[in-house]
Amino acid sequence: MRYLVISDIHGGAVELEKALGFFEKLHCNFIISLGDLLNHGPRNAVPHSYDPMKVGELLNKFKDKIIAVRGNCDSEVDSMVCTFPLNSPYGYLNFEGSDGVKHKIMLTHGHLYKIETSEQIEKLGLIKGDIVLSGHTHVSGIFKKDSGVININPGSTTIPKGESKAGFAVITENSIELYTLDGVKYDEYDF
Repeated sequence: MRYLVISDIHGGAVELEKALGFFEKLHCNFIISLGDLLNHGPRNAVPHSYDPMKVGELLNKFKDKIIAVRGNCDSEVDSMVCTFPLNSPYGYLNFEGSDGVKHKIMLTHGHLYKIETSEQIEKLGLIKGDIVLSGHTHVSGIFKKDSGVININPGSTTIPKGESKAGFAVITENSIELYTLDGVKYDEYDF
């Protein structure tokens, strides 16, 4: 299975359309949305390509292929635009690591569940080698925690922050790859 991972679209239809163009190019089977689909949020400028109805229309074409979690800017009313479930606070995928141990990939937006302390990690049922895929900060990267849990953030398709560029991620059979919105792979985590 291969997954296209997008986050923090914030109503940017042009950028989403560009990211979705990689679904077939990179031979993906499913799309993972880490939240903040339609609304720009009060702390963000309105994107030049802001068209939440178009974002809903684009995503609805993949409704049978989307696994979505809720972001802090998502609401129940967004379900009136999107024809797939998008209000779950988290989800999990399973994988077998190169160590032969079964591990989890936790899917979350990043605003509700923190992985900074051993108590938080234990509460989430995570162990060394597990991966937390989250958005929220709009800063892409692979962040290795002292606990051995790996946090991977695909960044924002529309409003990147820090030195990040707009982008997305792809989960392959044995890695998670980070891409710019132009399709340039710039980082990878092998599991």
